[in-house]
Amino acid sequence: MDLDQTFSRIAFYQVLLGILTFCYAEANPGMLLVAGSLVVLSRYISEGPWGRPMPWWVINLLAVVAAAWMISRLVLANPNIIVTMGHFTMWLQVLVMFARKSNRDYGQVLMLSLIQMIGASVLSVSIIYGLLLGVYCVLAVLTVLIFQLKSSRDRVHEENLAAAADKRRVVRPKPVIGRGFHWHFRSAGVSVLTGCAFVAMTVFILIPRSADSTLAGESEGGLGPRQVGFSEQVRLDGPPIAQVSHEPVMNLHVERFGEPDTSSSWLLRGAALDVYDPESRTWKRSQEVASTDYRVRVNERGLNLAQLPHNAPVIRARVTLRQIGHRNLFTVLPITYFSSEGINSVVFSREDLQLSAGGAVMGAVIYDIAWPLYQGHEPQYTDQAPDQSSLAYPPSTTDVSFIPGEYARGWPIQPDRISAFARNIIAEAGLTRDPLTAYDPNDDRIARVLADYLRQNYTYQLTGPGYAPGREPVIDFLFEHHTGHCELFASALAAMTRSLGMQSRVVTGFLAGEYNQIGGYYVVRQSDAHAWVEVNLGQGHRWKSFDATPAADIDRQLQQDRNWTTILREAYEHIEFGWIRSIVAYDVGTRHALLTKIREWFKTITASQDNWLGQAILFSKTLPNAWRLDKVNTTKVLGSTALALLATAALIRSVVTRRRRLMKLKLSKLAPQRQTELARQLAFFIDMNDLLAEHGYFRPASQNPRDYALALIEERPGVMGPVLELTDLFYRVRFGGRTTDQAVRQRARVYLRQLQRGLAGRKSQ
Repeated sequence: MDLDQTFSRIAFYQVLLGILTFCYAEANPGMLLVAGSLVVLSRYISEGPWGRPMPWWVINLLAVVAAAWMISRLVLANPNIIVTMGHFTMWLQVLVMFARKSNRDYGQVLMLSLIQMIGASVLSVSIIYGLLLGVYCVLAVLTVLIFQLKSSRDRVHEENLAAAADKRRVVRPKPVIGRGFHWHFRSAGVSVLTGCAFVAMTVFILIPRSADSTLAGESEGGLGPRQVGFSEQVRLDGPPIAQVSHEPVMNLHVERFGEPDTSSSWLLRGAALDVYDPESRTWKRSQEVASTDYRVRVNERGLNLAQLPHNAPVIRARVTLRQIGHRNLFTVLPITYFSSEGINSVVFSREDLQLSAGGAVMGAVIYDIAWPLYQGHEPQYTDQAPDQSSLAYPPSTTDVSFIPGEYARGWPIQPDRISAFARNIIAEAGLTRDPLTAYDPNDDRIARVLADYLRQNYTYQLTGPGYAPGREPVIDFLFEHHTGHCELFASALAAMTRSLGMQSRVVTGFLAGEYNQIGGYYVVRQSDAHAWVEVNLGQGHRWKSFDATPAADIDRQLQQDRNWTTILREAYEHIEFGWIRSIVAYDVGTRHALLTKIREWFKTITASQDNWLGQAILFSKTLPNAWRLDKVNTTKVLGSTALALLATAALIRSVVTRRRRLMKLKLSKLAPQRQTELARQLAFFIDMNDLLAEHGYFRPASQNPRDYALALIEERPGVMGPVLELTDLFYRVRFGGRTTDQAVRQRARVYLRQLQRGLAGRKSQ
């Protein structure tokens, strides 16, 4: 075995697998193509037929350039820290792979690969990443074992060079590998992996995790992954929020009266935007509304955000966010209840009903929400913070103050033109509205008529027409192009309702309508990101959702044909959902449920008499009553105990004897089947050594069996001749592949009797 080539090949595979895993976790195929190609090229250039490694001064110079790039990114661009550090360690690995590497260099590149894998674990919760991580761990253990063998061999070579007078005559030693090397190597690897898996599983079960990240801090550019699909701001001249990616971002399980809901669609609101900036063409959340935010603790019973009429029925749902890097929590209007094992505090505003986590959230999050079943049961949001007793921090204090009458009113771009356009539309339905009126009883019908007009007369498409500088997207959409994405439909509806004096806001979130029949929940994807409008109807702070985007186009996005590919996709996504729910989002509640299930299972097993464990426990309980220890029963118990002890002692003696034989024959490193076979065939050699030991002859550890036999013959030529014959027979069986048939066993017995007579005669003398 060429140890250097074997190790370099395995180290190359480990580095390449680490880069593949990180790029998958980051969802960056371009980086995988570039970095992976360079690593493959380095294998050919530095260790292949060309054999021209890059000089170290060039590598160090490029490493300085990479460090300068990383520092500039961290200082100027406010990037994702984990991604930036992962890219930096990746480029360092690529550079070192082009060099002529010593053991120290290999150790550095493997440590960089390990650091990169730790970073990747923050970026992804996918089950595919989990499988890649498992393969990486197995490969890493193999690399470490071979690295220990290689480094030991190299250290011996260096010591030989230092001690040799003529260093040119020193040959690099080859590792001494016995016949049991492969079995020993496999057993060592399996033992290490088993031990690591046991420790990891123990730590995993005993130490649940919280979704509140202590690493991310308060920075928006923290450690979370890139935010895709949903956005807290809407830029009308930018790309649409509904991306083409179909990657799942959350699951939604809805229940009505305790029964799963399977045939609805749900608008999951994440951000309420009440201010439009004409200069940046962006919808934002105003500072005035942000000043009404309250941060409250989430206790074990959950958080009641509003009061409902007595016995008012509610819809309950469980949301599983597969992976987020922001604070927004997605709810259904109007949210009345929130509960989560992993989130300790939330921020809530009664003005726009926006809910977010109290700190930056990493990884998967599971939470429960509830909202009224019927529109007539409107929740009451008080002026105080919800659940005042659980208030963790005072309300936000800023230099601005919230004025309810001015919230979400007015439109800044050509308001007269848009108002006239909207009045003409509602006039065809026989409706009018005074812009100076705060609320009108017909506001519900007016908003519905305007939304219907947009759905029927405008075309939905993800790619917008593009807007030149100085042009207003909403005006062009309403009066020129009549084509756009959902953000333009929502903005146009908000502009028309506001121009008529109504309170309205643009809301961003997701439209959930794809139902996974295998798992029993709605799957929400990045491509389901959506924008719509909420209008205040003035009936006890009642905000209502209106979606102006053509329903047929949205239905086509959600529509799915049931075929075998759909079933396979649903099955895979359900398996991944189980991975996220049970592994990634493992928290105190999940641990409690797991331990409860294990305890109940054990109680069920032990209570049943249909299995051996239950029967054994029942027997132990009834034993005192069944056995009355009189003389006869006492004799039975003592006799049975004595027989059991004798049988156990005999078994232990047999095992110890067999182990000693294997050690004497040096067979412990062979495969178990080969050990048993040779131990049986070489029993005569063990008997010979035992006979010599009885008469005071012991072979030194530094002397092999044949030299020992020759030394005995030289000392007692007339007695020790059978020792040499038995030793030669031992060599032929142990290393020559000969089997001990009847003839061989008969010869061995003859030699043993001769040796016994000779030693007995010496003793009598």
